[in-house]
Amino acid sequence: MKKTLVAALISSVILLTSCQDKDTETKIKQLNQTVAQLTTENVKLKEQIEKTVPAIFVENEEIFNQSEIIKHPKSKEDYQPEETKIEYSISTIKTNIDWLNDLLWKKLTENEEMKNISREQFVARYQTAFEEDKKEVKETPSFGISHSMWTDFIAQKEKLATFAISFYDYEGGAHGIEGNRYFTIDLTTRHILTLNDLFNEKDLPKVKTLLWEQYNNSNKEYEPVIGADSFSLSNNIYLDSRGVHFIYDVYEIAPYVAGEQDLFLYFGQLEELFRPEFKRNNYVKFL
Repeated sequence: MKKTLVAALISSVILLTSCQDKDTETKIKQLNQTVAQLTTENVKLKEQIEKTVPAIFVENEEIFNQSEIIKHPKSKEDYQPEETKIEYSISTIKTNIDWLNDLLWKKLTENEEMKNISREQFVARYQTAFEEDKKEVKETPSFGISHSMWTDFIAQKEKLATFAISFYDYEGGAHGIEGNRYFTIDLTTRHILTLNDLFNEKDLPKVKTLLWEQYNNSNKEYEPVIGADSFSLSNNIYLDSRGVHFIYDVYEIAPYVAGEQDLFLYFGQLEELFRPEFKRNNYVKFL
């Protein structure tokens, strides 16, 4: 009798343990399914957040700013200046978007010999250049030396934001040289739009023809300094709410006094030439 009772108790314990194991296993499976579902939803939410178009806020940020006036001994030469002013000014902008700040820094420093240059290295390079200019003008007086570079936020249109890296250099000649490097960024893909993003290679000659016509129609004050055969599409482009701007430096297609040339084509003029991929991104709402 006792053996039978013990056996029954053992069987009950084993059965109970087995049921508990099954319940535990079921709960673990349910928890794993819940975790997997939450993970998937979290990934989707993260993707949605990344694709959300942020409003851009900017503030100016000085990187390097130094100036000094070097006095020169009196000279018998009439053309020698009594003093030389040396000015260096480098600045950028800081936005409310970390990855955008990194991209703007890369654009500001893309012409540096040292790739991925740090801010400290960048400042040190300009400090060295400033000291070398001081030494040089003490030996050879100049009418002035000025080097400036800065970043501007031009505009934002939904998921497109346009910036410009501008520069001015003067080393004692008749006049300085200045220019602007524009670029439009897709804020959802973090990609800078280029000519190849807008047009297929085979359609570039047609774009060039339209732009040459625009150049001749808009240029009434100065004689063209180049012919149609020498004219080429500028890679210095940006988009606004109306169309595409093609920017040409001073001397590139017009005399210095004409300044930087901004040749503009409306989206409507280019609609049939845009790449299908460009249209699918809905940068422009065509009728």
